[in-house]
Amino acid sequence: MNRTVLIISGWAHGLDAIRPMGDALADQFDVQLMTGDQVLKERKVPDADFIVTGSMGGLLAMELLPDSCKKLVLISSTAKFCAGEDYPCGTPEKVLKRMILQLKRNPDAVLSEFFKNVHFPHRQSRQAIQMQLQRDENEDLIAGLEYLLSSDVRTQLPNIEIPVLLLHGADDRIIPSAAAEWLYNQLPDSELKIYENAGHALPAHHFAEVINKITRFLTSACQ
Repeated sequence: MNRTVLIISGWAHGLDAIRPMGDALADQFDVQLMTGDQVLKERKVPDADFIVTGSMGGLLAMELLPDSCKKLVLISSTAKFCAGEDYPCGTPEKVLKRMILQLKRNPDAVLSEFFKNVHFPHRQSRQAIQMQLQRDENEDLIAGLEYLLSSDVRTQLPNIEIPVLLLHGADDRIIPSAAAEWLYNQLPDSELKIYENAGHALPAHHFAEVINKITRFLTSACQ
């Protein structure tokens, strides 16, 4: 029986954003797809042999990691989304608070700017546009931002003893690559790959490279 891979999307991304990854992995694994919004509402990550996720989904996976998970892949992830005096690798809180206010007034403008930064330094290709959010209710988007404002899994990292693959873009405008380097130095068993000329949306613009790296990492656990 094939092992299960659970793929969880990040903030403002629906199932269409992760479906191409699921299709690419489906030949070797039983793939399940779940949005970060679903995980946040249920406060539970379903059992799976492997989890592939990133951004808000990465924080949720680290916080709610099921005992069944044997390997974890974190794409464009961080242990704490907001910067602080003791953690410079994040986004200023005022940015998220401003986004919450603007979502109540003009959600299309907020999401347009967000996706522009997600895909930097590349333009949004037709495929990338198709992969983005199926416009969720504002309540879900705001709930996600409120979670990001308070999320902090740094103290849990020493307990994550399974192998973790960290993939990050050097030009990420959402979560700086320094956050991945910080994770790499704190997780007991981790591997880090930084992609040059790449941003937050690694699977959208470096699809083949990312899938090949993930596949090699996951299949090594099956031997």
